[in-house]
Amino acid sequence: MKLVHFVLADQFHFGMVTDANEYIDLDTACRDYFGVNPIKGADPSRFRDMRAFFAGGAESVEITKKILEYIERRRRAGWTPRAATGARLLFQPAEGIRLLAPVVNGAKIYCLAANSKSHLAEQNKPIPSHPYLFTRFFNSLVGPSEPLILHDAGKFPDVEVELAAIIGKRGKHIPAGQAIDHVAGYTISLDMGYRDLQYPPDSAVDWVMGKGFDSTMAVGPWVVPKEEVGEVYPLKMELKVGGTVRQSGTTDDYVFRLPQILEHLSRGVTLEPGDVISLGSLGGTPGFEFGKESRRLKAGEQVEASIEKIGRLVIPLKAEVPPPP
Repeated sequence: MKLVHFVLADQFHFGMVTDANEYIDLDTACRDYFGVNPIKGADPSRFRDMRAFFAGGAESVEITKKILEYIERRRRAGWTPRAATGARLLFQPAEGIRLLAPVVNGAKIYCLAANSKSHLAEQNKPIPSHPYLFTRFFNSLVGPSEPLILHDAGKFPDVEVELAAIIGKRGKHIPAGQAIDHVAGYTISLDMGYRDLQYPPDSAVDWVMGKGFDSTMAVGPWVVPKEEVGEVYPLKMELKVGGTVRQSGTTDDYVFRLPQILEHLSRGVTLEPGDVISLGSLGGTPGFEFGKESRRLKAGEQVEASIEKIGRLVIPLKAEVPPPP
């Protein structure tokens, strides 16, 4: 099950991509399903966007499976891709669908730093005693149909593949043993930044300038519910830039796992449905190879990230176009 936000003809849709590469508007499909199969207390509004879906927990996933069975029955009966109301619920990629980041506007975004053994080793740093996080904001996000932007302000951009967890259940002071109950699903994140700005020679670490620029974090292309992914340790991960492998490993490389991370973070932060936790980079980041021009990201290159059981995220790199004076 691949949950997506997409736009067609300037109309926003929440839905899923099928194995046949068709796009279903789950909001419309859910209302049609409940219209034909009335269920006491049913709440079709749970499918209006990703956050509402996640707030419904495992029940949202089960209803989606029933909707897919319902659509297939109607398809075999000669059904056209419309609900009883006449609204369309099935779309094809050739119609001009544009995928958005599967993240709800206003969601909190947390990123793990220094969270893989290989990444720490290439910096000659010790294993930290507790999770080390920084935040990103919505301005830095792009979806699968948008490019990552290279800014002139930074001289050595690099990019990292990371597993990201999406929160599905609100909570604070979450015990490690209950942490996965608060996770809805998983996606891929591409964390791009500027090591020269993050670690200026004459100042302290600067996370805003290093990791906070516009359009420097890609998330997607979809969210896969945790019930379908299952255990996330280990999952194979790989990053290519221009067809060349830059990072390769598994999630077993992570120092802190989700139960520890959520327990640590929720000591002072209320986690809410839709929040994003990006688990950190593997080793192999070009930012620790200053002076190697072949490793510098360039406009026109393509970044390709893949994570086992989740999929593949392909994003182009584009130079920033300065605003007119």
